[in-house]
Amino acid sequence: MEIADLHKFLVIAQQQSLQKAAQILDTSPSALSKSLKRLESSLQVKLFDRIGKSLRLNEHGVMLQPRAVALTNLAEDTKTQLKRGSSAITCMVAASSILQFKWASVLARQTSVHEHITLVFDTQYESNALHKLLAGEVDLAMVTGEVINDLPTDIHYTKLGELTMQIAMGNSHPLRKQKSTSLTQLAKYPFAAPNTSPFCGEQRGIGCDGWLSPKIDRKVKWVVNDYAVLGQLVKSGLALAYLPDYIVREWQLFELPKHSENLEYTEQVYLLNHKSAPTWLNELVRDLSIG
Repeated sequence: MEIADLHKFLVIAQQQSLQKAAQILDTSPSALSKSLKRLESSLQVKLFDRIGKSLRLNEHGVMLQPRAVALTNLAEDTKTQLKRGSSAITCMVAASSILQFKWASVLARQTSVHEHITLVFDTQYESNALHKLLAGEVDLAMVTGEVINDLPTDIHYTKLGELTMQIAMGNSHPLRKQKSTSLTQLAKYPFAAPNTSPFCGEQRGIGCDGWLSPKIDRKVKWVVNDYAVLGQLVKSGLALAYLPDYIVREWQLFELPKHSENLEYTEQVYLLNHKSAPTWLNELVRDLSIG
């Protein structure tokens, strides 16, 4: 069983196609097929079921996948330790753009003292971020609390912090002149809102930004999934929107004036990695948890 074959197996498992995996690995499908047969021969089991033109992991492949990640990580860690101080490391981080907005700089600050580590951010919604982590394609994944409830046993999670969703408005919005407001007043003004969840990427319709109040029927006049555009609509004074607190601060927006109902909600944010991750990665995650 060769480490190189295990690495190729992980890419095939992720792509579910020899053709697609070959493009990523810059090789030929026939060469990958030989690598897979060599691995299956050494293990004396089949790892995939063929469904049409796709390859799907069977029970043996599913069992091997986390072990393959652990073994390839161990091999990479051994290589890094032997060449410590002279070898550059690339750390792949998968996360949605709304989480990267704040925590990319947190990770960047933590790794700035390690000149040999280069961060590469892969913009992915939570389910894809976790899938890529399990397949060994990325080193870290950023997710919200909902995801950690059903994590595989070989995945470790570290709390990064939290975000609070709140109603935001621009300086020229009419509500800026008021010291307090009510749900009745709030219902008179148009909102901008996504119809695709900024965290999981699912098309859940209006309200997927986390709006929790059943007592007010928001008047959503603009449906916007790009948060840069959404923020611009708010800053212009045209729209209200439900935004994370750190985006409100960064874009110099304003919270809604005091109101009788609590319309905010808080989401926990976590960083995921394999328990079998290389030493340098475990050290980085440990430093983040301490910080």
